[in-house]
Amino acid sequence: MAFPHALLRAGYPYVRVLGMRRVTTYPVDIAVGEDRIYTIGRSELGVGGNIRMVSLDDEDLGTMADTGLVWPVALLRDHASGDLWALDEASHKVTVYSAEGEQLRQWGEQGSEPGQLDRPSGMEFDADGNLWVVDTMNHRLQRFTREGEYLSGFGEFGDGPGQFNMPWGVAIDVEGNLYVSDWRNDRLQKLSPSGEHLLTIDGARTVGVEFGRPTGVSVDEHGDVYVADRDRDRVLLFDKTGRYVQQFTGEATLSKMGRTYILANQKTLRLREMTSIDPVKNLRHPQGLRVEGSKLYVCDFGSHRVQIFEKEAYPLSEDEIMPEPSAPTLMTT
Repeated sequence: MAFPHALLRAGYPYVRVLGMRRVTTYPVDIAVGEDRIYTIGRSELGVGGNIRMVSLDDEDLGTMADTGLVWPVALLRDHASGDLWALDEASHKVTVYSAEGEQLRQWGEQGSEPGQLDRPSGMEFDADGNLWVVDTMNHRLQRFTREGEYLSGFGEFGDGPGQFNMPWGVAIDVEGNLYVSDWRNDRLQKLSPSGEHLLTIDGARTVGVEFGRPTGVSVDEHGDVYVADRDRDRVLLFDKTGRYVQQFTGEATLSKMGRTYILANQKTLRLREMTSIDPVKNLRHPQGLRVEGSKLYVCDFGSHRVQIFEKEAYPLSEDEIMPEPSAPTLMTT
């Protein structure tokens, strides 16, 4: 599958919110099923976590699994089997649950040798079904079989091309390239599966948009790359060349379960009536995100919810758009 030559970007409107506090509490990552979302979140005290299920109609479907999670940080869904893969930063382990919540297997040990992990923060499947894990405190990426057998890896501490300082999230495009949020270096790097450096987006120096601790990453079928810019309360979108396209700062309305809760609470109703609601629309420390089809799902960590946006874009072939001019300007349009 090849990326389109260009896109007519018609818009990326907000769709709706799913979840609320006490249900999707402090969501750090998300997986999307056929009729529901799964969020992996942390407790109010920050220690301990669970996997919560919410229908696409915003009904609370309960807790799927919570055994053994200490400091959960990432979540994947195997679309073929429906299994859920959870990554725990505190235990340095990957845990696999069935769709019914049964723990199927668990692997991982702390260390710095090949195949060992130290506070991993992100993971993603490649086209062969193997698992790439962001080995954060070892400043590298490692590739494993589904059973946890080490296959390969690359990376080292530093701020040069292909080096990392506490990397966080990873996404893989249809060509097999990896996009890694280099958290402490405040940049995004694109690398080949062998570790060859292909591109760096380093915020202000590259695109005039300075990162503030990037976390989750996702990439869509067009090659567009989405980065959760946690400390600046937004999601940034770049095209396949690294060109900055737009940002998402939040447009949240109340979720259905949120409306039900607030309508039963007279004090909350009065306080909401007395103040501006502009701030409650915005993202607060977004962390995990996921693109599924045309929809972007953002874990709005600080507001205990998931905001959803939907992309409207039309692929263009080379003969449907003029060549790039040597001196581009929009004044001619």
